[in-house]
This record gives sequence, structure tokens and C-alpha cells, in this order.
Amino acid sequence: MLSAPTLGTVFGVPLSLALCAAAVLTAMLLLVAAVSWAVLRRVERADLPVALLGLAHVISALCGFLPWGRPTPPPALPQSASGVTEPAAEPTVVLVRAEPSDPAVVRRPQP
Repeated sequence: MLSAPTLGTVFGVPLSLALCAAAVLTAMLLLVAAVSWAVLRRVERADLPVALLGLAHVISALCGFLPWGRPTPPPALPQSASGVTEPAAEPTVVLVRAEPSDPAVVRRPQP
């Protein structure tokens, strides 16, 4: 049966438990804000997309601590496309002789 809310409850939850939950949520939000601020302050402008994606991984992991949160796997980090390309391989020539090569013996072609 439904009961009327009393003075010591918030949404049907005891006041002490509601205050504890609010304190934990506030601490988690402050932790996320502090980590985000520290990371974004030190990252270079070119690396900002990768840093933001890394923060998404951290925040998703922290969601696992919430009773209703389910950590979802964030998208994979992008592979760095380096502007430096390797030169094309030159063709390799392999000479195969029927007889062993001896540098002491030099044969001259017959006329």
C-alpha cells in the first residue's frame, strides 16, 4: 500500500540515504570535472579529438559505479594516419649460377 510521505523521507527514501546518494553523485561529478580540466589544460590543440574520446572512456567507466548506469563501450580510438609514407620497394634481382663463384678465378668470355 502507498503511504503518505513523512518528514524524514524524500521520494519515499530515507533522508540519510538520499543525502548519501547526493554526496556520492556530487563527488563523482567533481572528479570528472577535475580530470577533464586537468587533461584539457595540458593537451595540444591537434590532439584534442583523441583527448576528448579518452575522456569519454573515463566517464563511461565511472558510469559503472552508478546503480542505474551501465558502462557502454565508447567508440574505438582512431588510428593515426601518418602523413609519412614509405617509399615503394625497388625490384630485387637475384642471380643464380650453376657453378660457385670464386673471386680468385676470373673467366673471360671466349671470342
